[in-house]
Amino acid sequence: MDKYKIEITEYMQRIIEEEASTQEKALDKVKKEYDNGNICLDYNDLKGLDIEIYNPDKFKSKLDILLERIDKFNKDRDWDQFHTPVNLSKSISIEAAELLECFQWDNDKYNIEDVTEELADVLNYCMQLCSVLHLDPIQIINDKMNKTEKKYPIEKAKGKSIKYDKL
Repeated sequence: MDKYKIEITEYMQRIIEEEASTQEKALDKVKKEYDNGNICLDYNDLKGLDIEIYNPDKFKSKLDILLERIDKFNKDRDWDQFHTPVNLSKSISIEAAELLECFQWDNDKYNIEDVTEELADVLNYCMQLCSVLHLDPIQIINDKMNKTEKKYPIEKAKGKSIKYDKL
């Protein structure tokens, strides 16, 4: 059998070698594995790359699928009417406080199930706010990381927890 290189493009890029009799069959195999969640792109796929590509016509990312699920959930219940930016921002703050409550009396002892539930609520509301404001969560996080990396260069910030203007 021949080997074909199949490019997976999500918010990051990976080339996978797949054995198959044709390139079309190799693509089908990789797509099936990707759709089943057996192939997932992560930060390691971005390391060393100078470019980052997002092509929604090739594959849907797990984030895209999640955002669609959240959107459908809200539309099915006619809850979009309540999801204004200010209401979602309030909900993020409320859920973040509930997350903090998991650590209220002891920093070292917490119930991971409770933490997971509250963290999921915070992330869910953050994703909904991105959707309402037509923001790409991956893009805004990467943009913020770019700024933060400049504010906190490794040579000045390593091992320190002080604010950038005090470095």
